[in-house]
Amino acid sequence: MLRIAVAALVVAATGCASSSGAAAAGRAGNATVTGSVAYPATGLQGDPCSAVRVKVTENNSPALGWGEVKQSRNNRCSFNVSGLPEDKDLNVELVVDAGLKCANGAAPTVTPGPTKMKIAKFAAPVVSFKLACE
Repeated sequence: MLRIAVAALVVAATGCASSSGAAAAGRAGNATVTGSVAYPATGLQGDPCSAVRVKVTENNSPALGWGEVKQSRNNRCSFNVSGLPEDKDLNVELVVDAGLKCANGAAPTVTPGPTKMKIAKFAAPVVSFKLACE
């Protein structure tokens, strides 16, 4: 009975560990996208670094990779999305939560828009985004 319970636990843990994003679809790789998000020193309501995420997709697929956005210095956030498939046409974009607003109540603008790129194995291109309130 104990063997059955241990085997079931191992199967369940293995299933959960491989059920997210790129790993489940078999598209995980060794490429990484890294960069920064600049934001204005004043004029934003909320914490920009906790209200943005970097989304990487291939065609119309669900998001790929494992991303992280952290507070940096000089009004910047830094980000890193790893585990991306190499030599595929990828779309990299900054997604802003609806709760992040400019002082006038409008959503901040993001530049550049979605960026298409092909990343070589073990490469880590840098993409810089900017949030602005107008």
